[in-house]
Amino acid sequence: IRGQTPHDIKERCLQLCRDYLAHNWIQQTVDSIQVRRITGGLTNQLYYCGVNEPSLTSTAPQEVAIRLYGNKLYNNMTGDANETLNDRSSERLSDVITSLMLSETQLGPKIYGLFEDGQIQHYYQHRQFKLEEQNDPKLVEELFRKIARVHALDVPLPKRHWIFRRIDYNYEEAYRRHPINEMIEELNCETIKSHDLKAEVQWLKDMSLKIDSPLVFSHNDLYSPNVLVLDNKTASGDQLVICDFEYSSYGFRGTDLGTVINEWGRLWNDSLSVHTFADDSAIKQLLQYYVSENEIIFGKSWSQNQMNSTEQLLKEVKLFALVWKMHIILLCLKTDEANDDFPMDKKLLVHLAEKEYF
Repeated sequence: IRGQTPHDIKERCLQLCRDYLAHNWIQQTVDSIQVRRITGGLTNQLYYCGVNEPSLTSTAPQEVAIRLYGNKLYNNMTGDANETLNDRSSERLSDVITSLMLSETQLGPKIYGLFEDGQIQHYYQHRQFKLEEQNDPKLVEELFRKIARVHALDVPLPKRHWIFRRIDYNYEEAYRRHPINEMIEELNCETIKSHDLKAEVQWLKDMSLKIDSPLVFSHNDLYSPNVLVLDNKTASGDQLVICDFEYSSYGFRGTDLGTVINEWGRLWNDSLSVHTFADDSAIKQLLQYYVSENEIIFGKSWSQNQMNSTEQLLKEVKLFALVWKMHIILLCLKTDEANDDFPMDKKLLVHLAEKEYF
């Protein structure tokens, strides 16, 4: 969990709810509300805030989630990827834009308030999209249709690729900051030692040019903890809410699809066991929902374009599952104990990088 809980968190949450929700929140005191930290979060702090005795007549929500920003692990909105922790004045601008758009289109959490260092969101009773949910046809279909709808958004953000700039930056910084080769030897990281990282990055770049995955608005962090399975369906009948769009930007279409399918058949944080990638027939079945939703959005002609065929999408899934793994590997190799208020043991990170190679 990111950072320490502020000593005045209850007072702070109460004031935010008074300011942004008004109604019966104005009469509340720190003794008449409940505030608790919600488990999870590598970047932000998330708190539940609710009225102990909810009003039956107030139009304001009686319980909300309050999200307090921390420094992002990286800023993918810069042009050259060469930002520092102290040069991030614009890193949350995209959050404001995307949060509002996704709230309005019902593709992300409903937003009740936006303030300088956070958000007030709808509180959803939910579970995460895990192995059991992967075997639920209705939930699987809804997930891939929602991904298609996210990808179809026209968002007023820079329309450029970023992932390979970030990969190159992390590679250079990792070897500049740390004795990576010595640590690989010390920790017996045979997999990393037996591969040429720079050559593999170049191969991924070359393949991305050949496959030519289209530029779309992407989530860029589409792991199962960021897919909420609601205890109660929404008014529209949906049961899934995709959250945590803070790394969202334009990028390769295959990134989100590759991230989701790379997790298929296991838990997102299971890095200790060798994972068997889903077979082609299973992937194509999942992609059919994505294709079908795009046909609804853009018309039947969308799927008649060879660039949108299931065969093309399958290639993108396989390639960008690897691209994203390389991104995570190099992020682990670059990051260290001095990473602001999110210190990580360097040897543990190198071990994680080794496991990601499987």
